[in-house]
Amino acid sequence: MGISAEHRVGPELASTRARTVAPTPAQLAWIAALPCAALTLAAVVLLGPPLGHTLLAPSGEGLWPRGAIFVSGRPEPVKHARFALALLGPLLLAAVVLIGARRPLRLAPSAVRVLVPASQALLCAGLVAATIGQRHVDSDGTTWRIFSVPTFVVAGVLAAALAATLRTPALARRLAHPPAPSRRLAAGCLVLAAIATVVWLLPALNTEHTAWRSSFPDLPPWAMGDTYAILNGRTPLVDYHAVYGQLWGYIPAVPMALLDDTVGVFTSVMVLGSALAMLAVYAILRRLVRDPLTALVLYLPWLATSLFVVALSRVPWRPSNLYIFSVWPMRYAGPWLLAWLTMRHLDGGRPRAVWVLALVGGLVAINNLEFGVAALAATLVALACAPERRSRRAFGRLAANAAAGLLAAAVLVVLLTLVRSGSLPQVGLLFEIPRLFGSLGLVSLPMAAIGFHLVLYATFAAALVTAAVRLARGGDDLRLTAMLAWSGVFGLGCASYFAGRSDPLKLAALFPAAGFALTLLLVAVVRGLAGRPRLPSLAEGAVLVGFALSVCSLAQVQAPWREIQRLRDGGAPPWYEAPVERTFVSSATSRGEHVAILMPMGHRVAYDLGLVNVSPYAALEELATRAQWRTLFDAMRDEGARRLFVAESIMVDAHRRLLKQAGFTLRAQNGEMGLWEDAAD
Repeated sequence: MGISAEHRVGPELASTRARTVAPTPAQLAWIAALPCAALTLAAVVLLGPPLGHTLLAPSGEGLWPRGAIFVSGRPEPVKHARFALALLGPLLLAAVVLIGARRPLRLAPSAVRVLVPASQALLCAGLVAATIGQRHVDSDGTTWRIFSVPTFVVAGVLAAALAATLRTPALARRLAHPPAPSRRLAAGCLVLAAIATVVWLLPALNTEHTAWRSSFPDLPPWAMGDTYAILNGRTPLVDYHAVYGQLWGYIPAVPMALLDDTVGVFTSVMVLGSALAMLAVYAILRRLVRDPLTALVLYLPWLATSLFVVALSRVPWRPSNLYIFSVWPMRYAGPWLLAWLTMRHLDGGRPRAVWVLALVGGLVAINNLEFGVAALAATLVALACAPERRSRRAFGRLAANAAAGLLAAAVLVVLLTLVRSGSLPQVGLLFEIPRLFGSLGLVSLPMAAIGFHLVLYATFAAALVTAAVRLARGGDDLRLTAMLAWSGVFGLGCASYFAGRSDPLKLAALFPAAGFALTLLLVAVVRGLAGRPRLPSLAEGAVLVGFALSVCSLAQVQAPWREIQRLRDGGAPPWYEAPVERTFVSSATSRGEHVAILMPMGHRVAYDLGLVNVSPYAALEELATRAQWRTLFDAMRDEGARRLFVAESIMVDAHRRLLKQAGFTLRAQNGEMGLWEDAAD
């Protein structure tokens, strides 16, 4: 005769079990969110200062010279330590959910009914507080905000309408079982997505005669510097120190060398790169929802959010990622390409080999550490979500394939630098600029304790934890689960960009990542709500409101006919050709001469005049330490360059003393440019 469960565990324990329940993975996530948040906050407050000062405080030379207008900021080791500790919170909560699925916690039903909504209410209260704190006044008195009050009102109405629409049975059936799309519908939606993308990106397209009249006219020369340096014979990671991307500069360099080395060709290539990267996101959504029309509805708000215009007082421009090539495409194109390949892999398409994904991820990481490493880590986490990779042996194979792909990426970069320069890449150059802005705190700004950045943090955390809940629950759509994990890891990782310099433009630079995570959360929420006779929970309502806000961003689109007319009119002189500086340099040099030119378009001037600009840096503003000046002097003397052309108007006495100590003498000056010659021979 068998022994009853009551006799096996004892009557008291059996009675206790009868009065308790095991929370579902979703309930466990909400219950554990409060203690995990409290623990994370305590670690941030208490451990941030000692860890920052012990592990992240810079050593050696600091920023120099302090009197220069472009050398500002200070090291912020405590802020960076607190940022790193904050990243552990979502990881801790995800781990609790996954472990809890194997060793379920039992609670009284009443406790579950109280703790879950209480946790959601606290989260929503925090989101409201962070949103109210979106207004920020910088030290110079500039006020910026994200959304206006009317926008919130419209978003609330749209969210309510969406929640009501999701209860329609016909819509529920379409979302649960989308009909097989016709080729005509699929092609039509792709064309509409492409047209919308081009319309949004048109303002970033410029020619020699329109560039100076666009928003942020001083930014394109910085992005063009890498490409013109490559055209002028420099090699990133060897004798040129790229700021934004170690590899991206080669992409526009090829058509510019074959066609024309003008601003028009450069911006066309950059806009095309951004468009293809954005359409990769549409392709991800298309595979995810299996319905091109639904994918288009999801894609358009994400597109608008990715190019969001931040409202700034006292600034006549339209601050947006649209005009900042260092964001689109130099930082984001690689990660979205990698995300698209990851989605194809998870969906049974090519590439099937993990090492190929790791190879692409390695190249993306080498191009830009901040966003690239985050994208690589996100891809590996997404791949690990697959059921066949959850054993130790499978995980070992994943790690081995990843290592092989990363090695292949390194070999490709080595071959590239060897072919171009005959030299191996200098690994240390990957970390020079991140150290300058991160560890040394160049142009750093403090991060507000309460602000809209916490909304983005919560969005990334929600995506990661939702993926963990779906893994713990089992049986859900693997593609959505893996991409939720991808978006959460990627967003949390690239948030270091905002942590380094906490200004509105760096915050807006995270909107493409946050918008993607929000879109995936919306898909999960809609699938849970469609056709169910209940109102959304507080957390689900927050996702609906967030999506409605992104829909409101569609109103920021600029009229395409006006942009086309702008390109036709032109009207402004070709300022980026630097005619004054070109004349000054030409008068003091002869064709083929090796010189150093420190100005944003210096490598273009040298390329056009047939000179070789040996400067490892594109502009004077990039030299913020004594070590960088020593690198410049060494490069000049190694390549026999005796003349240094520099923006004299932004130099300070400390610069001039250093040049004189190094053997340079001021020989001529014309307006803002000065010519210094090395007397040593």
